[in-house]
Parts: sequence; C-alpha cells; structure tokens
Amino acid sequence: MTVLDVFSWLPAKEISLEELEQIFIGHLNGTYEGEYKVLLEMPDNADKNILNSRETLIGEGKDVACILKDGKVIAVLGYKV
Repeated sequence: MTVLDVFSWLPAKEISLEELEQIFIGHLNGTYEGEYKVLLEMPDNADKNILNSRETLIGEGKDVACILKDGKVIAVLGYKV
C-alpha cells in the first residue's frame, strides 16, 4: 500500500503530512493507538472541500481515506493498494 496524496486542513506545525501518513499506515496495520480516527469512507459531516478532494482522488483512480480529530475531518489521503 502506498500513500500518494495527502490533503490536510491543519497547519504543518500542528501535524505534518508525514505524521498523517504514519497514522494511516499504523491504522491499516492495526498498530495505531492515538487521538486520531481513520475512516475508509466519508463521514456525514464532510464539507464541500473535503468532498471535492475525495472526488479528485477517486477521479485519479485512487482509494480514499479520512483522518478525523474530535469527529472532524482534518485530512484526506489518496492511496493505492
């Protein structure tokens, strides 16, 4: 599995793109235990920017995952298995 794109709605000083990628990989491996939640589907509260990011990634043939903090989407990742 390879992460190809990361769209983040948090400043890099709060969490880096690399950290987001490691959270996602850790989740898939079953090793992540932290404050962030990873979903392989879009949550109901996703706003237009998040949905547009998802559509762009799907249009490029990528699978999509979301990372949430406190129930709010903070990142969208495009990946290939």
